[in-house]
Formats: sequence, structure tokens, C-alpha cells
Amino acid sequence: MTDIRMSPDVRAALGPDGVAKAGAVTLNNAICLGCEKKIHPSEPANVVVRIAGLGRATGRVAHVRYAHAHCHASAVVEIPDARSPMPPAAADDGMAMRMTAAVEHGRSVLPTLIAEPEAPVYLNTGTGAGSELLDVLASRVLARGFSPVGRMRQAPAHADRWLATYSTPAGPDRIAQLTVMEPDGTLFYTGTIAPPPQWTAGVEQYGWSVIYVGKIGLAGIPGSDQKAKNRLMREAAAAGRFVGARIAVHHLGSSASRPAG
Repeated sequence: MTDIRMSPDVRAALGPDGVAKAGAVTLNNAICLGCEKKIHPSEPANVVVRIAGLGRATGRVAHVRYAHAHCHASAVVEIPDARSPMPPAAADDGMAMRMTAAVEHGRSVLPTLIAEPEAPVYLNTGTGAGSELLDVLASRVLARGFSPVGRMRQAPAHADRWLATYSTPAGPDRIAQLTVMEPDGTLFYTGTIAPPPQWTAGVEQYGWSVIYVGKIGLAGIPGSDQKAKNRLMREAAAAGRFVGARIAVHHLGSSASRPAG
């Protein structure tokens, strides 16, 4: 786990729940608030709390970010009040995202994607000891058709107008290009996955994939260890760390380079 450092004023602003959540992360190539370069897991990182309405006794909005220790001190920084009670929860707001394809879903075999922000960004609409942090990415997708997940007995409900496209897996590692678009056309994710054959078979059969959003630590699990992935997913669901949906998925063809000419 990354060495996360917080000043006394940051701890006071976040309260016990906020301190616990903001500190329990491993920053796998997250983006620094100061220099906008990657924070590697071995580097210490400071927590910076950017607060709108710092002078108000209640109703403040705190945006929790991370920075290299040499780029920005751990501090509470006031920002201008937003017109709305909560700033936009953009999926790309300082986040790098890891996407994993899996097929074991509880006791079923279903095509499943897990989107994990490298470094969660949090919002805090309360203050002090009674406050609670809300994950920015989870809050965004909940507003766009996703649902909280408590158990993985069945696939979550379909989210309208989300669309994922993928290319045919290629090469010895079966790498495929994946793009996920939100209902309004906003890019949610673009990158690569290494889907097991059952994932592509399931997508071809159903025309959709389950997708979960939440930081659960799949980075340390070998790609072939589906049982370990399933265990972490069940634990995350039981602990309330997942939100999920079913989204439409279309196949775009081979990811291999086209021949010249």
C-alpha cells in the first residue's frame, strides 16, 4: 500500500471515515495534482483536500486528491463555490483506470468487466467527524443508470445507452482494444484488456457484459487466476464497494495491424 500522508488540518476536515478511505489506497500510476505526472506505488503521496465553501459551517464540498510529496503539501485548500452543490464527477478527473475482463460471476459464468480507478477521487458533502466520503466515479455512474451491488447472485440491471466496443483479441496474450462510452457520448474508458475466451463467447451470445466500478485490487492477481478474481469481486460486493450494470457490447473486428498498401 502507498505511504499516504495527511496533515492535521486534512484529518480534521475529513473526519474518521474520510481519513480511513483516503488512506486505504494503493496509487498505481495515479496522476499527481501538482505536476500532473504519475504517482508510482513506491512513492509517498500527500492528500490534498480542495474545499468549496470553506467558511460555511455545513454543506461544504470537499474534493480529495493526491500529490507527490515534493509537489504539493498535504493541506486544505479553498476553491470558489460551485453553482451546484457538487462539482462534476468526471470519470477522467485526475484518474487513470484499469479495466479487467473476467467470466466467473458468483456461481454463474457471465462476461464481466471491472473498472478500477488507479487512485480514487472522493467528494465529501459533510464536515468533520460526521462526514462521509463519496467516490467520484461511483457517484457519476450511479447517476447514469448503474446500481449499488450487495451480492453477486445475478447480473445487475441494464443501463440504457451505454456502449462498449472491442476488437478481436490478438497475439499470445490475447490483447483486445476496448472502448466504453457513456449515454451522452462521453468517453468512459479506452484501452486494452486481455479477455479470456469465455468472455468473448459470452458477449457474442448475450450482446452485453456486466460492468462493475470499484477499487478492489485486481492488479496483483495473475490474469489466469479467475478464482482469485471471483473471490475479490464477491468480497467487494459484500462490503458495498461495487456499483454495477449490464451494458451493450459490440465487436469491431481484429486488433492486429492492417497490412500496408
